Formats: sequence, structure tokens, C-alpha cells
Amino acid sequence: MRARAAVRAAAWTAFYLVCNVVGVETFRAAVTAPPEEALLPRLLSVPLIGLTALGAVQAAAAWRRRRE
Repeated sequence: MRARAAVRAAAWTAFYLVCNVVGVETFRAAVTAPPEEALLPRLLSVPLIGLTALGAVQAAAAWRRRRE
């Protein structure tokens, strides 16, 4: 059971890191691209920010459960 909690915590941490990196790059493209090219990055920034927040919450909960 403890090994399963460790794997779950590692998976959520990896998910958070990937979403964070992709979100930062998408936001950078939305800010620096010309207005006619920045529509898609602007639209994708919002869900990626939400996924990053979800990943952070789930990773923190998984690490807390792992310690218990």
C-alpha cells in the first residue's frame, strides 16, 4: 500500500511539472507573439493554468497521504 502511495505521489508530481512547463511556454507565446498568432496560446493558457493547479493540489494530497 505504501509503494502505491509513493507511485501516486510521484505521478502527480510529474503531472504538475509537465503542466507547469507547458503552461509557462504557452503563456510566453501568448504574450510575445503577434496578436493574430497569439489567439490559440491565449485560449490554451487558461486550461493549462487550471491543470497545473489541479496537479499541485493532488500532488500535495498524495505526499501528505504517503506520510500518514
